[in-house]
Amino acid sequence: MACQIGTHYAAATPGMGGLGLALVLAPVLAATLGAALRAPRRTVWLALWIAVCAALWAAREPLARHFEWGAWLEHASFNLAMAFMFGRTLVEGHTPLCTQFATMMQGPLPPAVARYTRTITLAWTLFFIAMASVSTLLFATVSPLTWSTFANYLTLPLAGAMFVVEYACRRIVLPHEPQAGLLASLRAYREASEARGARGHAMPERAQ
Repeated sequence: MACQIGTHYAAATPGMGGLGLALVLAPVLAATLGAALRAPRRTVWLALWIAVCAALWAAREPLARHFEWGAWLEHASFNLAMAFMFGRTLVEGHTPLCTQFATMMQGPLPPAVARYTRTITLAWTLFFIAMASVSTLLFATVSPLTWSTFANYLTLPLAGAMFVVEYACRRIVLPHEPQAGLLASLRAYREASEARGARGHAMPERAQ
């Protein structure tokens, strides 16, 4: 949240483009540095990372004057990535993501619950596409300050409202089914992912 507040402050305050650019680039550079350190050819990727940092530093002044472009790209690409994460599981032969969450919490699902979780997966896909579309439309048609208000101050409340609406719909559509909360679902997903990772590490040991 601090990054969002800082980015909005930079958009609203003349001469603060350098701060805005730093806030836009810092998460990306930190994530790519972590990926480079974990990569098999770590030396090559670290050298590339340093070269990119040097290029960004050399171009810092023009980039700072237009840092809003980077902020928009970050916001839109995040929402599109989330839409892809949900949407790809709707393809035939895949299990919808919300169905996966529900199965981890409840085990095998009745047909009605499976249909509902598929619908909710579609709803989240459309939500993230709508967020990216509105962000792009606002960025292209209104002032950077107005766009920043939407991107930095309304994104989380809108996602929270989506959770509330989904919970209310679930209580109406599936009144007799267990109502697992978001945190419990995410905890189950994390535990299942960790269990799969542990099994993956254990298999080479048994092979030895």
